[in-house]
Amino acid sequence: MFVTPFVCDHDSVSCCLIGCVLIVCLCVCVLSVHCVDSETSAVHKTGDTWLRWRRQRVEYCRCAGRERCHFVPVINCYASLCYNGGTCKEAVYTSDYICQCPAGFSGTHCEINTNEKCAVGQGEGYRGTWSISHSGAECINWNATSLRGRRFTARKVDANSLGLGNHNFCRNPDNDSTPWCYVYKGTQIVWEFCSVPKCPEDKYQECVLGSGKSYRGTTSVSKSGSHCLPWDSPAVKRKLNNAWRPDALELGLGSHSFCRNPDGDAGPWCHTYRNMQLTWELCDVPKCSRRPSIISTLGPPRAPTTINNNRATCGQRLDNSLNRPAYRIFGGRESDITDQPWQAAINVYQARSRRHFHRCGGVLIDSCWVLSAAHCFEASDKAEKLEVILGRTFRKQNSSSEQIFKVDKYWTHEKFDNETFDNDIALLRLKSDIGICAVNAPEVLPVCLPEPGLVLPSWTECEISGYGRDKEFSAEYSERVKRGYVRLWPNERCVPDVLSGRPVTTNMLCAGDTRGLDDACKGDSGGPLVCRNKDRMTLMGVISWGDGCGQKDKPGVYTRVTNYINWINGKIKANPV
Repeated sequence: MFVTPFVCDHDSVSCCLIGCVLIVCLCVCVLSVHCVDSETSAVHKTGDTWLRWRRQRVEYCRCAGRERCHFVPVINCYASLCYNGGTCKEAVYTSDYICQCPAGFSGTHCEINTNEKCAVGQGEGYRGTWSISHSGAECINWNATSLRGRRFTARKVDANSLGLGNHNFCRNPDNDSTPWCYVYKGTQIVWEFCSVPKCPEDKYQECVLGSGKSYRGTTSVSKSGSHCLPWDSPAVKRKLNNAWRPDALELGLGSHSFCRNPDGDAGPWCHTYRNMQLTWELCDVPKCSRRPSIISTLGPPRAPTTINNNRATCGQRLDNSLNRPAYRIFGGRESDITDQPWQAAINVYQARSRRHFHRCGGVLIDSCWVLSAAHCFEASDKAEKLEVILGRTFRKQNSSSEQIFKVDKYWTHEKFDNETFDNDIALLRLKSDIGICAVNAPEVLPVCLPEPGLVLPSWTECEISGYGRDKEFSAEYSERVKRGYVRLWPNERCVPDVLSGRPVTTNMLCAGDTRGLDDACKGDSGGPLVCRNKDRMTLMGVISWGDGCGQKDKPGVYTRVTNYINWINGKIKANPV
């Protein structure tokens, strides 16, 4: 029999015992036909039907060699099947349903939390979007036909409660030590642990304040020793408190079995089976000895109202690359984000093109706080149009290491002068519903803030970084983050005479490469000038302005951060996350 040659995909390879090099593989692989939804990238086998949102309407789709879709009328579901406050819609002429998810959630049942950046404990309740194993391999979709016959797949009866679905995100369905996934090793399918960041351990998370309505720990056993049922177990579907409540997220209910107190009872409790009967029991969660202070998401506890240096983590690259050779930010080669893990990219949404565009750089100074330059923001810029990206080496390319945040609010300095760029500093508060924003990783770390009044010796070698233009008149910003060396100029040389007469105030400092090789340029504004102080990289300046880019004997001008420590701490104290 003649078989038309074709290239086997990963699902096809799994059909073959010895790989696609043998002709017999082609005969077997031809049976493995599936469709990949063009809107959601979900995988469906031949004959599957599903609904999807398209242009605010619902389409009914069928996999028949390729996806075939048409719009259908929908009604509200008789009983909601959606998590986290999702709205359930059912097609009029079929039994198919679809969930309209609130912001921050996705998936067939709104079970995927796109804002969940780290795993608590062993990660059995992790519902984020990490999809890379420890070895760097891309995870296989839990619904892939290649996983048929495996113990944990999206076809498992209790897949929803385990977090398994038509996606390839890391999960921990068997209470292993950390989330994991299936990956391909050649033609073989194996499982590997994932490199999901661990949430900072909070000693108060596993104890109760008051009646425990705010308890979000991981205790999942009642006082009698019974194992708690998941809040999305079919057994509790008709109970008042379950994962399908519209306000389930606020109450801490979801696709997990952790003790909670959604109704203001005497303490956290859970549904259990006792003597073959469904009931509920209080959990044995200890009382907190005292009310906790604010816990930093990037390190150990500290005072709640100031950033000041968190010496455990700030300014120290996790991969020990402090002494790597640097590459030029202007007119030279690119760097890697692990060289400058505090570097942020600030993008702004443009309605006409319906996407975000690079505006400026920024500097991560704490989990939910980013510094930038005031001149980067226009009066018409609304916080909800801004986006902050951390952990990305290539400006336009998504990365498994990136952490993306919306901006909750931002402040430019009240005395910012748009002509002289005096007081050119801004502070952004990242948006978070759980008090955790950026999470420690080799690609994402906060820089240290200096002590007020810190003065480093003239000609101290420092680093600058950003995604700005390679040359003064370049049409495009750099595709990749860049890093370079500059030296701090003496105050007596940081004068208008070397900057075409533009005024220089005491709130500014100068730094440059006397060879004219390394300098900041347009698009780098708001980024960091960091110098080593006591073996930590410390933020001495924020990239502000200059007379051209990389001109010999003309320094760049930076906002002097030491003058603004009180301003920064004042904003944070008055506007806690």
